[in-house]
Amino acid sequence: MAKHLEKFTKPFQESRIPFLLTEVITDGEGNMVDLVCRFANAPAAALLGDTPQALRGRRFTRVYPPERLETLAPLAAVAFSGSCASFAYQTAAGTALQVVCYQVMYGVAGCLLEAREGPVADTPALPPDAFPCAACVLELSRRGLRCLSFNQHLGALTGWGQRQLYDRFARDFSALICPEDWPELLQALLDADREKLPLRQEVRLSCRDGSEVWVDFRARRSTEPGVFCVLLPEIQPARQHHEQMKRQQSLLEETRRALEGLLHTLPGAFLLARRGPDGPTEVTAVSDRLAQLLELEVPELTEQLRSDPLGFIPPQYREELQSALIRSRVTMLPLRQLCPVRTSSGKLLQMSLEGVWQPVGQEEWALYLTCGDRTEEKRTEAELRLRTQLCDLLLDRSQIISLDYVPGEDLAHVEAYDGGGHRITRRIEHYLTHLEQAPSIHPEDRRRLISALRRASAHPGTGSLEYRGNYDGRGWRWFRVSLVSLFDTRGDVYGLLGKAEDISERKAAAARFASLCRRCAAPPSGTLVLVRLDLTAGRILDIRGESAQLTGVVFANSAEASLRHLRRCIPDGPRQAEFARRFIPSALLDAFARGQFYQSLEHPLTAEQGDVWARTVMETAENPDSRHVELFCTVSDLDNRRLETALLALAQRDYACLMTVDLSSGHCRICGQTGFYSAGPLGAVAARYFRSLPPTAERAAARRALRPEIILDHLRREAVYTVDCPPQSSGGGPGRVRCSYLDEGHRTLLITLAYL
Repeated sequence: MAKHLEKFTKPFQESRIPFLLTEVITDGEGNMVDLVCRFANAPAAALLGDTPQALRGRRFTRVYPPERLETLAPLAAVAFSGSCASFAYQTAAGTALQVVCYQVMYGVAGCLLEAREGPVADTPALPPDAFPCAACVLELSRRGLRCLSFNQHLGALTGWGQRQLYDRFARDFSALICPEDWPELLQALLDADREKLPLRQEVRLSCRDGSEVWVDFRARRSTEPGVFCVLLPEIQPARQHHEQMKRQQSLLEETRRALEGLLHTLPGAFLLARRGPDGPTEVTAVSDRLAQLLELEVPELTEQLRSDPLGFIPPQYREELQSALIRSRVTMLPLRQLCPVRTSSGKLLQMSLEGVWQPVGQEEWALYLTCGDRTEEKRTEAELRLRTQLCDLLLDRSQIISLDYVPGEDLAHVEAYDGGGHRITRRIEHYLTHLEQAPSIHPEDRRRLISALRRASAHPGTGSLEYRGNYDGRGWRWFRVSLVSLFDTRGDVYGLLGKAEDISERKAAAARFASLCRRCAAPPSGTLVLVRLDLTAGRILDIRGESAQLTGVVFANSAEASLRHLRRCIPDGPRQAEFARRFIPSALLDAFARGQFYQSLEHPLTAEQGDVWARTVMETAENPDSRHVELFCTVSDLDNRRLETALLALAQRDYACLMTVDLSSGHCRICGQTGFYSAGPLGAVAARYFRSLPPTAERAAARRALRPEIILDHLRREAVYTVDCPPQSSGGGPGRVRCSYLDEGHRTLLITLAYL
């Protein structure tokens, strides 16, 4: 290890900065039990009252009581997490030190020592998992701003390493702030410190690559003399967007001036208007083409529009256009409106109005409006609508196969549509014979279809049948054929009309809905709650599950209230926000309309037994009877599934028996190599086992030692309770039974039997 640490200790060997390296010794479970000094230079040894040679290799607990390790707990957090910390320490000689430590390598921390007069405040460590953003503790004094500690996110944000941050910015934190922002930040820190108020300021940090990053600098005094600070980089995109918007605003202003100059040279119909803070909208300029459309000269048209901007609009359409103009200005969205306009000669034109509002000053707006004559297009609108309806009808019929069958001649005319929407008509003689070998009909359904045709030919009436067909080469799909008989006055059938419709998707949706209903009636093990909701009607249809808290509270409420209650049971803020965004009735209905029927989210959940890790699965399906969209919400306990997976892995070992016991009910489950099965009460299981042993005094002692009350009494004092049993009558070695808690919170025991 000395060779690996030499590159960290070499700069400090002749340095006047007190520096030492210490290795943290743990007990294998992450608890610090001792410290070993790996290096100390002369200034550090002098502060500790010893020599560098005497300190090197010394174990802390061999010189001082183990209780003093508690004051050095930040060293363990730093050595194994990669964070930085600053804390106070008082030596055995009474010297007060301020220790700044950082991770050198895994398990080893480097310490910078500084002697202080009087008591020194303990500045808490900043573990990177405690704060998901850059954070630091600063000391504000007359000499400036000093960094006492920081976490690893600050280095990731600025690109500096831990050692570089300490070397460059520990004594002068202002060097990390952009020079233009530093005076204002310093004054704000002094004001906040004087008035004992929290601080929030937007500043720029200088990164290692020469760039700058905007951060939301938040500070509050937490300890003396430390000021706890959090640096949030979320404002960086907003600042970049702000700068981009300023550039775009400048570009728009230049474009506006250019447009005003080119207005009269363009061939289109244009209009420019301006609206002040309180006054009405005033037309400032119009194009020659607009004047031609309205049959007026440009000056005369401009004057009329200034006196009455909506004077050319029929009265019944003015309110709608005025509302559209206000909505476009408030929302900053483009205006698109089709509006009738009456010219000066009385002719009515259908004009399309497209415009945008642009702010040009304090509470001032400019309107850029283009006009187009759409009168001829409106005249052909009825014809276009008719053509659209015909196309829609053709597309609807593309999934239908028509049949015209004459029983007396065994002749059929079949009409279908191919993938391109083209009609195909076939004349088939000896139709029933043809169906016996028809490749487009599934072999298992041919006889049923022939029988249905013969029944409809013999008895007047209607009938239907579902069968599988492949008419376009896409594979077997389900069709429903409806048949109606044509008969004369004597009741004799002389023809059949049939229509076969593709119902594959509808049938698959109905099968999926039925499968979800069956699962709702019998939820799988580990299901905390399974709620069936009618999203269309907003009602609860069914609630089942193992969590009485979840099923009891949401019962008899609306569907939205049920989802709201499940969301409140999530203690994690970001996952609760994601749950609220994705799993509300409107969002689930929109996802169903887009074809997204399955969504899931893993999150913590607060239940009766405490916080568990759960998976929420949202599955939507359409009820084939009511045509309502229903939601099947399943919340499963992932902790139990992980536990069962671990038990199944444990069962692969060489155990004669591996069993769990529910102390609340006394019920046992035996875990085999392929799964779990019920074994009955604990007393009955123990009786079956001891009957296989010879009747000896050892068997009686083992049976008394494995009574439930004896097991629980031992487990109160020790983690594992072991009992040795005599060999079985059939031979073999003695058995050893081990008892321990599998889940003490749920009062579940784990009992294993192994033969020695």
